Amino acid sequence: MSTSSPSPQPGPGPAGAEAPRTEPPPAVPRTLPARGKRPLVIAVAGVALAAAAGFTARGLWPAGTHPPVAPSVTVATALVVRTDLSARQLVAGTLGYQGMFTVASESDGGIITWLPAEGGIVRRGQPLFAVDGQPVTLLYGSLPAWRPFVPGMSAGPDVRQLQRNLSALGFDPGPADGVYGWATELAVQRWQQARGETVTGTIPLGAVAFLPGPLRVTAMPEQPGAPVTPGASVVSGTSLTAGVQVWLPLGGPSVRRDDQVTVTMPDGITTVPGTVTAVGSVATVPGGPATGSTQGSGASGGSSGSQAAAIPVTITIRAPIPAGLDQAPVQVSIIQQRADGVLAVPVTALLATVGGGYAVQAAGPHGRVIPVTTGLFDGASGLVAVTGAGLTPGLPVAVAQG
Repeated sequence: MSTSSPSPQPGPGPAGAEAPRTEPPPAVPRTLPARGKRPLVIAVAGVALAAAAGFTARGLWPAGTHPPVAPSVTVATALVVRTDLSARQLVAGTLGYQGMFTVASESDGGIITWLPAEGGIVRRGQPLFAVDGQPVTLLYGSLPAWRPFVPGMSAGPDVRQLQRNLSALGFDPGPADGVYGWATELAVQRWQQARGETVTGTIPLGAVAFLPGPLRVTAMPEQPGAPVTPGASVVSGTSLTAGVQVWLPLGGPSVRRDDQVTVTMPDGITTVPGTVTAVGSVATVPGGPATGSTQGSGASGGSSGSQAAAIPVTITIRAPIPAGLDQAPVQVSIIQQRADGVLAVPVTALLATVGGGYAVQAAGPHGRVIPVTTGLFDGASGLVAVTGAGLTPGLPVAVAQG
């Protein structure tokens, strides 16, 4: 996007989208008379005053009354400042919890005997579900379990994950070195004893499931009493991290990881800060395959073939999601242009000159008129970047107030 100077007669923006405002509104600036025309305005005003005095002296206006006087524009002052400006664009987003996770059964099959409540939160060390009365316990980690944990197994990152979880649960296995030695076996035995389980010092495949963090339960394909086969999905959910999902059209606004944005919540009033945490590298159709982590089976969503492919963007917000507003629409303000350390004035300080440019007038009864070149317009602050001979930070300039 290129930065353009404000024009007294800008054209309309694209339909259906609000482009970044890099120009001040055309109706705001006051008109500065062309050089040589101000005395004519004063002369005309003098003739009008003389005529008014003559008519009053002759009694042509009733005593105690006067002709209506046109209201004048109130002028205040503001200071030229050196500051950072930005131009923003609004895009639509969807409020929700980040991540989609599905936990599958890795046992040899059986009957589902317990499931968590929908909307419930499962944390480390708590059961996700039970098959034949045996709980499947949630542990934290980025790798799924793919083998049983037994003494003598080869070292690996899955053992390191287990060791870190045992330590977090209060059963210290020693250093998290990825080796299933006697210290790790003893820690597993203490954990099993505390849970009232048969103490074996081993963990069979399917007895634990690793996810990145707590699971907010959203769906369960089956109910207690239903048979389950190996690899079948049992529980699905999301993380507890609140965020916003945005789909940016190709060729539209762009963002980068760690960019700061502002999210307007569903009430249309409350705003919260947000941080871009993920930007897709491939354009996909909104509503296509979901992303997330799966322990044992894939998670997928519907497809809306009529929509154009777009770049998925995930934004993390530092505020809880109000009850009942999961998946509610929100507005996201994305910074499209920046201008750092520039001189700026309120847009209402601009005077539109006859030649099509702009000027500002120094405050005071004999304030000089300074031609300026305008730059980026910041709609949030109402300031516009300006350059011109004689402009300095702290210079008071006239500002129209209505």
